[in-house]
Parts: sequence; C-alpha cells; structure tokens
Amino acid sequence: MPEGLTFTINPELQPASLDLFLKALEDIRRLLLDVDYAVHRERSGRRWIIDRLHSSSPTVGVRPLLGDQDTVNAVASGIRAITIGTDQPPQYFTEKALEDLKRMRRLFIGKDRAKSIVVSRNNEETAIIGHDISDKAGRILASGYWNLSSIEGMLEAINVHGPPTFTIWDRVSLAPVRCSFPNDSLWKERVKDFLERRVLVTGRIRYFGNGIPRSITSIENIQDATPDADLPKAGFGSIPDNDAARDPVEFLRSVRGLERSN
Repeated sequence: MPEGLTFTINPELQPASLDLFLKALEDIRRLLLDVDYAVHRERSGRRWIIDRLHSSSPTVGVRPLLGDQDTVNAVASGIRAITIGTDQPPQYFTEKALEDLKRMRRLFIGKDRAKSIVVSRNNEETAIIGHDISDKAGRILASGYWNLSSIEGMLEAINVHGPPTFTIWDRVSLAPVRCSFPNDSLWKERVKDFLERRVLVTGRIRYFGNGIPRSITSIENIQDATPDADLPKAGFGSIPDNDAARDPVEFLRSVRGLERSN
C-alpha cells in the first residue's frame, strides 16, 4: 500500500470532543491541499482518502488516491523542519501553507483544546505540532524582505471570494506566488483576460529570506508576456552579460541565490 500520513490528535482532556476533531480535520485538509498545489500545480485539487481511523486518541490516516509520494514527503519533512525551528520555508511550503499552520493555534486554546498533534509517516513519528506552532510558522512569515520589482509567469487560480487574488507561477523560482489586486470590476475583467497566459506583474513583491517570492501585495501593472512566435527566440529579461545572455532564467536564479531544484 502506498505510504501516507497519520495525524494523532491528543486532547488536553479525555475524551476528545467532536468539535476539536472536526476543526483539526479541516486544518489538516487545508494544509494538505495547499502543499499539494505547490507540488503538482493542479488547481482542482488532487483527491486524498482516509485509509485508517482510530478512536482512542482520535487518529486519522490519509494518503493520495493516486499513490504518489511527493506531497507526502513534502508535508512530513516540512512540518518536521518547522516544528524543530527554522526561519526559512521548507520546499513547497508557500505563504498560504504557512498561514495554514499558523491558524492551527486555534486547536490549542479553549475548553476543548488539543495537547499535541503527532504527525507520522509509515508508522514512524515525524513531528509533533504543539501550542507554539503559530510562533514557529510566524517566525518564517516574519523573515524576508520586499522590493518593487516584476515577476513573470503563468497566471492561474483566480479567487474573488473575499479580497481578490490570483496565483502566478514564477519562472525563476518555479514557486506559486499569491497576488492581491484591486477589488473593482475593471481589474477583475483584466485579470480574467490573462487567465492561463504568461504575464509580467509589477508591484511590491515580498520575498522569503532565501530569495523565493511569496506574494505581491500591491500591483502596479500587469501585462501580457506571451512570446511572439514571429520574433527570434530569446529569454526574458536579457542582460548584456555572458552568463545572463546564455541563460537569463538561470542568471536570475543565481541573483536571487536560488538552487536549480527550486
């Protein structure tokens, strides 16, 4: 059977309440979907199934329906790194995924609160999520810097429920970057026109400390960046430098201090 993840919810007081169990499942599901999107780029969301359920300390085992291990490994290693303590985001842990972990603080407050959530992979304990998870995820979110700059990539995943956002897949870091845009009809139509097209977005870009862009909080401009098939082939952002001229994307990765695997 494909390897999955197990989450054991240890309540402060026995027996665990239904309210705590359902809130924990909601938070776990949200985290799995957000990391999975960063791994596989499937906007509709890949299906996860329950493969075991125990009641002593509420325990739920989940795994991807298709059996791939990429997201399982990313979630397990990422949660472990964060609970140990780091100021850098684990691979595939976007700003949204870190906010998911920070939101889990709600599971550790109130009358029906958890004492800990044990995360296991292949029956081996990987990490323990405790009441300090908000501080540990917040440490990563609080690090980094911002610049007025531009990002080029494919525009996907428009969300107009609440403050409107869309996702752009940065060509340099290969990471999904959440972009906020003005909540008016002209901007909404403009963004919809660019759906699934390569665009260049200019604005206030927030970066993690390792140089990976995390979000654009104030957009100045968005424009079509689809290559013109009639023009000679060239990389974007070409700079008259030997290394840059040879491979502009790799050059920009080196400027941001990113490894190719990112």
